[in-house]
Amino acid sequence: MTLVVSRKPILAWGLAIVVFPLANASLSLAARDALPLFLDSILTAVAAAVLGPWHGLATAILTNGWSEALDGFPGVHLPFAVCGIATALIVRAFVASGKYRGALPVSLCVGAVTLANALLGALIAAFVYGGGTRMNLDNIVAGFALFTDSVLTAAFLGRLPINLVDKTLAVAPALYLAVIKAEAETRGRASTEGAKARTLA
Repeated sequence: MTLVVSRKPILAWGLAIVVFPLANASLSLAARDALPLFLDSILTAVAAAVLGPWHGLATAILTNGWSEALDGFPGVHLPFAVCGIATALIVRAFVASGKYRGALPVSLCVGAVTLANALLGALIAAFVYGGGTRMNLDNIVAGFALFTDSVLTAAFLGRLPINLVDKTLAVAPALYLAVIKAEAETRGRASTEGAKARTLA
């Protein structure tokens, strides 16, 4: 399925521009008051891993645009598109390197995405919004603020464990689908080469 989609540009771009961002935004907003998770980068990671870097970037940016629109344009979501962009670029870098199979590469990718998102999210929260972003994560950040005098440190520490869970849910399925796609491409090439050999024989 992933191989078929990636071979159809119109379908792939339709997913990256409309379906994936809207699904990301809807899932994130639905979970916002129930779970201390973002859930806005699952399909960003999938797009980057399976469809390509530009598809991943489009999904990342438009996810935050959809979040703004669906949330009544509060002006909170757009700056965090940087986090989604980081997710797309890191996931795609692992896939492009060919080192994304197995527990260790997946763990390293999750770790890299987690740190990037926690740091970027903390910087945006601290310097753009003063630490609070009107989301349920603010309560966790406020808890860390009791132990540190730095808003940035509290914003980072509050986001670190949340991002670890959140980005595991995004990265692991994306890399699994990348493996499936790669295996399908290998089988396709072997089948093509076998057909050519039979024709020549």
